[in-house]
Order: sequence, then C-alpha cells, then structure tokens
Amino acid sequence: MKTLLSNLKLIAVICCSTLFAQKPVTTYKRLQVNGSHVTAQNGDKISLAGLSLFWSNAGDVSDFYNAETVDFLANDWEIGLVRAAMAVNPPWGTTTGYIGDPSNQKAKIKKVIDAAIANDIYVIVDWHSHDAENYTSQAVTFFGEIAKEYGHNDHIIYEIYNEPVNQSWSTIKTYAETVIEAIRKEDPDNLIIVGTGFYSQEVNEVKDSPISDPNVAYTLHFYAGTHGQFLRERAGQAMKDGTPLFVTEWGTVSADGNGGVNNSETENWIQFMQDNYISHANWAVGDKNESSSIINLQKGINGLKSGDLTTSGNLIKSIIDTQRLTLSVTDITEIKNKFIFYPNPTTDFITISDELINKDFMIVDLSGKIIDSQKAIQNTINLSQYPKGTYLLQFKEANKTISSEVILKQ
Repeated sequence: MKTLLSNLKLIAVICCSTLFAQKPVTTYKRLQVNGSHVTAQNGDKISLAGLSLFWSNAGDVSDFYNAETVDFLANDWEIGLVRAAMAVNPPWGTTTGYIGDPSNQKAKIKKVIDAAIANDIYVIVDWHSHDAENYTSQAVTFFGEIAKEYGHNDHIIYEIYNEPVNQSWSTIKTYAETVIEAIRKEDPDNLIIVGTGFYSQEVNEVKDSPISDPNVAYTLHFYAGTHGQFLRERAGQAMKDGTPLFVTEWGTVSADGNGGVNNSETENWIQFMQDNYISHANWAVGDKNESSSIINLQKGINGLKSGDLTTSGNLIKSIIDTQRLTLSVTDITEIKNKFIFYPNPTTDFITISDELINKDFMIVDLSGKIIDSQKAIQNTINLSQYPKGTYLLQFKEANKTISSEVILKQ
C-alpha cells in the first residue's frame, strides 16, 4: 500500500546535501506577505513545516516550554518553526493563564523564543484565546513588550488572536488593529497573523475589509478528522481573493483532539498546503491523553527524545522529515508533473520518460547522502540493489534541476 510519503508528489530533491545544514531564518530571513502568500523576504514562495506547543498553562501535560524541547525539535526533527501557545484566560485555569499570572506565563514564552532564536528557526508567539477582544489592554502590553525586546529578530511572528468563535469580523479587526498599532511602535515589519471567525475557519470574510498593514496574514485552522474539501475550497477561494493564509494550528484527528488519525484527509491537506505554499504548525507537542498529542501519555521530554510517539506523532515526523527537502515554489513549478515515473512504489525498476534518457541523475536518501550518481542510458533505472526505504530521484541538465521525484522502494 502506498504511504503518505509516496503520495507527496510535490516533494523535490534539494540540489546538494549541504543544504540540509541550512537554517530557516538564515535562509529565508524576515517572512513577508506578497499578494496572497507569505514568502521569504526575497519573495520566494515557501511552505515551512513546524509544531505548536500545547496550552502553556495546562496541568495535564508535561512542561515542554523549555530550551531542551526546542533544541531537540530544531536539530532532530529539523522543524522550520515552533509555536508558543500562551494561555490567556482559559476556563479551567484562570489563575494560571496570562491574565492571572502574567510574569510566569511570559517567562515560559520567552524560554521558547530564546531557544528558537538560538536554533535559527521561526517562533510564533500566540495569544491563545477564544475571546481576545476582552483582554485588549493586556494584549497591547504583552505584545508591545515582546516587540520591544525581540522585534529586531527576523525569527519573531506575532499571532495576536488564536481562534475567535462567534465574533464578527468587524470585532476581530477592531481588536487586531489596536494590538498591531502597539507592535508597530516597536517592530515595523515582522509578520503578524490575525485569527478569523469560527475557530479561524471563516477566512472568506477578510476580503471585503482586510487590515491595512502590509505584513499581516490570516489564520486558517483545520483538523483532518472533521474538516475536509469544503474548507479547502473556502481557503483556496480566499487566496484567489488576495487573502494570505498561515495555518498556525492543524491536526490529523478530529477537532476535539481525539478520534483516530485520518490519513487520507491529512494527505489531502498536506498536498493542499504545498500546492498553495502555506506554512503550518501541527497541534501539538504534548503528552496528554488526546489523539492529537505527538508524544505518548506522560512520557515527557524523554519520550520525545527517545521516539516514544503516538500514531499522530510518527506521521507528523514523517511529514516534516519529507517537507524539509522541498525546493522553492519556482523550482517546484518548473519540474512537477513534467515527466513519468512508474511504478511507485517499486521493488526493483523505475520507468522514466524518454526525455530523461542521457540526462545525469542522482539518488539521494533522506539523510541527504548521495548514494548514486550516473547518466540514464535507457528508460529504466534499477533500484533492486538498494535497501527498502524512501529515496529522492533527481535529474539535472546543465547543472539545473529538471525533474525530482520521491520514490518508495519496497
């Protein structure tokens, strides 16, 4: 049976193994809104893959708000971004969220920010609330302080409203403009992300009254076990209407965090995000008794580091392992669906398009190691001598990549 990796047809081989060592912020610099996309500073369309931490004040999950967690995820999983979900005033912990305990909550967030900067990955500073407009003054204070201290770093992304519920777009926008003004007094240009209606799904409402700041994107959230094609169509239309999207939270399971992993819809969403070059953070780095947790129950940081992962956690790691190899949108657009490769998966031979005969090719494993490099002298390539696994087959002409394909060897 085909795996998720074999179906990610947008995955392309990087030009050389040394690129694996590049860090996201050094590579892409300050993220910038260009039309309906969040791009690298130079305008290249990209799709970063990362993870969101669980609510910062949750008492039923181990504490992952520390440098050890971020260091491991940045270096072992090679995530492009991490999201610090600061609990504002959740009903189960009103004395431990930011409203009841601002100094300790801010200190937890700063640990994640400092570690993200040290590892040269992006960090989303998330005001994790369903009624943020009720805490506008606190948000102004918090984000103003964060912007003053960290705004000179390209690593910082401000998510100023996680998930509105029944609020109108007018209410959300009024709140957002107040908080954005406070941020821009200290940080004139880093990316700001604003939540949208009904759990950040009503992205279609933005087009008639967008926020005027030039570097603002809008939140799209989904859970593969609950949300399907209808939401992808809505999001796709929103982007056609000029609304730049950023998926700051998504899950492989149902919207309540439980249920089984929905592999087919997860695959559909991953392809949608790569098709549209949308960056994303999976929910969640936690070991709670929920299917959306990536770490098994109460296994903590040691469970994360030893690979004691849930079904969802293993799937997400595979997705991130693969997506970190993607090229920029320009390169992918030039090469995807241009040539034939079959069968895939295969046990021995891959048939290629006649146009690739006499072209140089490389076979690269997922660690970035080039395991073969030669010229295609016929329209079949023999893979029978290689161990089972996932490989990246790349063809070049005049030192330019003309075709790349993920191949699953069984």
